[in-house]
Amino acid sequence: MSRVALVTLGCPKNAIDSEGLGGLLSAGGHDVGEDVEGAEVVVVNTCGFIDPARRETVEEVLDLADLKRAGELKGLVLTGCLVARSADELADSLPEVDAFVDFAAYPRISEIVEGVAADGSVERIHGDPGTRFDPAWWDAAIAASPRLRFGRAPWAYLKIAEGCDRGCTFCAIPLMRGKFRSRSMETVVTEARHLAATGVSELSLVSQDSVMWGRDTNEGALVDLLRELETVDGIRRIRLMYLHPQGVTEELIEAILGSDKVVSYFDLSLQHVAPAVLRGMGRWGGRERFDRMIDRIRSADPLAGIRTTFILGFPGETDEDAVEVEKFVSDHEMDWIGTFTYSAEVGTRSHDMDGHVPAAVARERAESVSMAAERTMERRARSLIGSEVEVLVERLDLDTNDWIGRSKREAPEIDGEIRFAASDHLHVGDYVAVTITDAEGADLHGAAG
Repeated sequence: MSRVALVTLGCPKNAIDSEGLGGLLSAGGHDVGEDVEGAEVVVVNTCGFIDPARRETVEEVLDLADLKRAGELKGLVLTGCLVARSADELADSLPEVDAFVDFAAYPRISEIVEGVAADGSVERIHGDPGTRFDPAWWDAAIAASPRLRFGRAPWAYLKIAEGCDRGCTFCAIPLMRGKFRSRSMETVVTEARHLAATGVSELSLVSQDSVMWGRDTNEGALVDLLRELETVDGIRRIRLMYLHPQGVTEELIEAILGSDKVVSYFDLSLQHVAPAVLRGMGRWGGRERFDRMIDRIRSADPLAGIRTTFILGFPGETDEDAVEVEKFVSDHEMDWIGTFTYSAEVGTRSHDMDGHVPAAVARERAESVSMAAERTMERRARSLIGSEVEVLVERLDLDTNDWIGRSKREAPEIDGEIRFAASDHLHVGDYVAVTITDAEGADLHGAAG
């Protein structure tokens, strides 16, 4: 068998899929890791959400192709959303790739990689590109071979559902991932127990639309799943990701704020605040509703983490609409703010809308909102100086001798981190009380003990 490197592009949902693929490859006898150096075959799990993600995939493939030409790599395999969406096009434009593996062929990933490593003479396109992701492969893979978790992080992503039914006019996710389907409560809780048994103490629950969990299976609502996960021994923190604001009900807010394990972290995908733009996007909400939601959270827990994202340059957006977003960002104490320019995706309803904003204008608006966001995040970070937070220890910076970790307000990989000094010897996975002493941009510095 072969030494295989898994390279993951895109979102945390992709990271989970890579761990599932890693488990299948490992069960097939392959030596699997994340380090490309020394690998015989590299599997790239692609993202096909927006144009920049596609460009990132092409750049990654071209870099890896250099290793193939230098004889340092035997084979190159692409999987993931971009393959599901554009396999034929990729096969024509990327001759350097030996095999394209669609979702439907995931269960055969080990034998495909084995063929690529042996002589490269394998079928180039596997599966059924154009069909939607089937979560059954994931649950079957978990039953056959546990996820291969890279590293020893004391946290893990846990997928609770797949697909989306929202019908946002700009979003290509349903084209690749299909309709919303909840994983069963038993399956999710069983996987949580397995992760806890391996040393995981913090779970980040992910899906395309987390607030919809259970509504398609009549197993209850998201709050019911949270209550079950709270009973899992060894789990100390549960973090909810990807919350459509329409589903952030008073019941859910109270369940989060009133829990000892579910952390006060609200990942709100607001996308815009101008009513006309939100209607065009097929989105719920508006300035007044979002004001009330954030004020409700902040009044109950001043230390709660609030993350959101905004899209600038959507068809029909005016300068005044963009200014409204900038003002909203400046008026609220949000912890983490992502800003993106609209990407016209083929197959989405917004692609053929009138009133497309020139790219240069969209970039200018996004940059203006981004600068306001940086000021807001820095102001928010400085407001936390003097407060005490519980930090999950993740690693030691050997160059500075600083410990690095996260409190409830920082999601792994996408938000900032807390650097802190400690007089006592710590271990990865410890939870320690840290007093915030300084802020550098949006990142915090502190001292334990």
